[in-house]
Amino acid sequence: MADLPTFELPKISSNRLWDWDVPIIIDKNNNTHAFITGSIDEPKLYNELCFILHTAEIDTTIILHINTPGGIIDSAFMIVDAIHHSKAKVIGKLSGTVASAGTIIAMACHDLEVSEHLSFMIHNYSGGMAGKGHEMKARQRFTDLHLNEAFKSFYHGFLTSEEMNSVIDGTDLWMGTSEVNERWKSRLASTSLRKIAKTSL
Repeated sequence: MADLPTFELPKISSNRLWDWDVPIIIDKNNNTHAFITGSIDEPKLYNELCFILHTAEIDTTIILHINTPGGIIDSAFMIVDAIHHSKAKVIGKLSGTVASAGTIIAMACHDLEVSEHLSFMIHNYSGGMAGKGHEMKARQRFTDLHLNEAFKSFYHGFLTSEEMNSVIDGTDLWMGTSEVNERWKSRLASTSLRKIAKTSL
């Protein structure tokens, strides 16, 4: 019986772009694409992305491909801050599931492109803490006040006041492609009206 042929599997370099935690590439039109497509982990993984956002020129476009169950809120806050201070147009391209901290990043983008069959979930924070009793009580009071006020700011114009209070009370809000698109258009319209009103004063 003849020996079966053997094939050597190709060796893949660990330095491959697509193996990075947050792949960042520039396309032929000079648009920058960054992929947040896993759990949002420790802040240091997003240093390069935040630097690019902070230093981008006014005529550039940065597209964030977001497909994440969420993760560490401090990392999301860092990315949101970088988007708010960026001169570039930042577009969030949403696909798969965008949940928890991922929705906060999406809300900070200047525009959204929403894929078919999107699952979008907003909920209150979760986590744990350790320490002396009085320390945990103080931290919990601060965290509750701080994050609830932050959430109201992030989702303003996207959720109603009643929905936001429901989320703070523990409700998970799920929505799909059409609902996210409708709410986003409504938010953009209300933001434009506020800008017009402010300009006319």
